[in-house]
Amino acid sequence: MKIAGYIFTAIGGLALIGGLAAGHSVFGPLFWLALGIVLIYFGNEKKKKQQTTEKNDVVDQQTTKAEKPISPSDRSDDF
Repeated sequence: MKIAGYIFTAIGGLALIGGLAAGHSVFGPLFWLALGIVLIYFGNEKKKKQQTTEKNDVVDQQTTKAEKPISPSDRSDDF
């Protein structure tokens, strides 16, 4: 997603410069430039979310320890 964003941003930026220099409409290049920026933003957000999820998974695995199963002979019930 980020790679496509960088490609669209480069294409939009170059087309915007060309459109401004030649006096053509810049709405098309602005669309591609904005699309590229949005894709880069969402790619970064996805990466942050994935890193926090992986970080939480590692913390959960380190802090939670399974209890040792108790067999009936280990119990000390006083009846």
